[in-house]
Amino acid sequence: MHWLQAMSPYVPALQTLLWCALITVVLAAFHKQGRAILDAVRMRVERGSSLRAGPVEFGEDLRQLQHVEPVGLSAMPEGPVLPPLSPQPSWADRRDKIYRDTRGVFLVHVIKPSGEPGQLYDIFVYLIRHKSDDFTDVSHAEFFFGHYWGNQIFRREPKGGLLGMSTSAYGPFLCTCRVAFKDGYSADLYRYVDFEMGRLFEQGSDRALERKVRKPRGGRSS
Repeated sequence: MHWLQAMSPYVPALQTLLWCALITVVLAAFHKQGRAILDAVRMRVERGSSLRAGPVEFGEDLRQLQHVEPVGLSAMPEGPVLPPLSPQPSWADRRDKIYRDTRGVFLVHVIKPSGEPGQLYDIFVYLIRHKSDDFTDVSHAEFFFGHYWGNQIFRREPKGGLLGMSTSAYGPFLCTCRVAFKDGYSADLYRYVDFEMGRLFEQGSDRALERKVRKPRGGRSS
């Protein structure tokens, strides 16, 4: 018992030495695997390959896009505000005119992997309103997808706060839309239905959409 008491001051040091030895053994055992992983990542970066993090793949083409930080009201300088150098007033006027001409209504789309044979994505095309979800002043909207849909004009009316439709396609296409308002005014909109958001889907994923819209028959790509 006396020798145990004599050794007690050295127990923490012995524990530290044992932990250091264990860590050294683990690092030595997995040194080759870790080195191989680092070398593989370095080679992909040097070759300009895209990197995947979970279901999201960041391509080098998108990395080249210039990032612009939004300027909030809190970041505005105090005191007299000088006329902005950019955008020029003409750009601001054109932007305001688009809002007026469309009455704040715009055409958007969402895609998801398709389960239909021969089709790549299911597409949901619908209208949204700037800072509002009120479509009570809209009579209907006419959608035109092109000759792969038989050059048909698909007419839809607001239903449940949603105005749009869905289809399937194996390639991007241009959608044109005419929005008819109840006072007789109409606005022409267009949307290039691209598949760029398909980068976010892993192969075989099938995330369900909460919003359901009616679907025309015989959807193809144009």
